[in-house]
Amino acid sequence: MQDSKKLPVLCMLPTESLITHEDADPRRVEKLCLRLRQENLLKNPPIVAPIPGREQYVVLDGANRTMAFVSLGIPHIVAQVVDYNDPEVVVDTWYHVVSGMAIDRFEEALTKALGLHLEACSLQEARRALEAEETIGYIICEDGVRKVYQKDASKPRDFQLLNQIVGAYRGRADIFRASNDIWEIQKPYYPDITALVIFPRYCQTDILHAAINGYKVPSGVTRHVIPNRALNLNIPLGVLWADWPLKHKEEWLHEWLMERMASNAIRYYAESTFSFNE
Repeated sequence: MQDSKKLPVLCMLPTESLITHEDADPRRVEKLCLRLRQENLLKNPPIVAPIPGREQYVVLDGANRTMAFVSLGIPHIVAQVVDYNDPEVVVDTWYHVVSGMAIDRFEEALTKALGLHLEACSLQEARRALEAEETIGYIICEDGVRKVYQKDASKPRDFQLLNQIVGAYRGRADIFRASNDIWEIQKPYYPDITALVIFPRYCQTDILHAAINGYKVPSGVTRHVIPNRALNLNIPLGVLWADWPLKHKEEWLHEWLMERMASNAIRYYAESTFSFNE
């Protein structure tokens, strides 16, 4: 069993107290609702952090799971609560691989529909401009790199503009997540790749600002690196659905956790892992 000091903090929370900062994917939410009904289990808890001054939590990871609970009307959920000030909790950014869309249609959607400007540059120049917040982002295509600008010089972390950019190709192309901006690495895995879309890097303040003000970041952009993530809890939905007071369910969760510890059922794996069944 893992050292108890490192055990994830699991809490029974009202579902309505969880605030998502990113858009849920309706298709994934629908599939999750079906799976939850079939399996009758919550396998992996959403990861949340307290919102300062409120009895609410921002969902760092698990927006689709949270919205599936909302859709099903399940009053309580087990979540892993983390300290957002913990230096080991890292906010990172996923990039988008846009695939299956003609490049001229893709660029037209950005320039004509949104009024953005694309300026050819080197990859190093694009990286520097994004780091200095001189550009909204940049795209990488077969024939090179382009910085993305807007006439009114909107801030790179403008969530409304971010949603507009993703909306320019969402539904018209396949979207995959990428962790790097190297065309030569991505191309072999996505033969129909149109472009790599590179977003600015966000921070905890941005995420809390979005949650508090009701803004939504597009799905598949923010990425949280969480130490000691809890997986495979297999909490019965019957307990979460039950018409019990919250305190009763909190006591049930405590007893469940003590049983897990007593039976040596908790395992800690320090190795990096790949999941092939998400």
